[in-house]
Amino acid sequence: MKSLKIIICVLIFLIGFSWGCFIQKYPFLKFNSEVKIFEVLNFFLTAAIGLLIPFFIKKWIEDGRYIKNNLIAELKETLTEIITIRDKVKSCFSNGSINSTDKQFIIVQFEEIDLKLNGLHTLLCEYSKIKAEFLFKEIKEEYLKYWKLTTGEEIMSSNFVVVSQNFYREHNEVYSNLETKVKTCINKIHMF
Repeated sequence: MKSLKIIICVLIFLIGFSWGCFIQKYPFLKFNSEVKIFEVLNFFLTAAIGLLIPFFIKKWIEDGRYIKNNLIAELKETLTEIITIRDKVKSCFSNGSINSTDKQFIIVQFEEIDLKLNGLHTLLCEYSKIKAEFLFKEIKEEYLKYWKLTTGEEIMSSNFVVVSQNFYREHNEVYSNLETKVKTCINKIHMF
């Protein structure tokens, strides 16, 4: 290994020496002796910075954009799942009855939303721990209110067979608050 390094150093020295001799015999560029070496180095350093920084900044901006787009897509999917619950309650109100199959469907949808929210929380924490806790807390509070109302004792009891006007109105109000929080969170992610 050590002999390989010595051979490589000797080869680099010989290549540099032969290149210098070649340039001395056949000069492609004539150097002005008044130009100092640090001025040439300064020129190359400035050119390197001017060419390399845009690539790094572009990559940094694009990475941030991809992360934001993923977060927004997750939030939209979560909202879509919540909308299916709202639609189920709406159809039960329109039909004038709710049965055990409808109740089971609502419970299963909430389990899927729980999994999505846990995944969303993980993604938010990877993006920014401080912002994640703030945004997730806002959504989680409204989500828990909606979950408690929609899967509470009243609706899940076997005696609850008709979605009343009062329950439907309260449901729509809580749903609207949750939807607004999710959309507000989407807007906040756009502003990060």
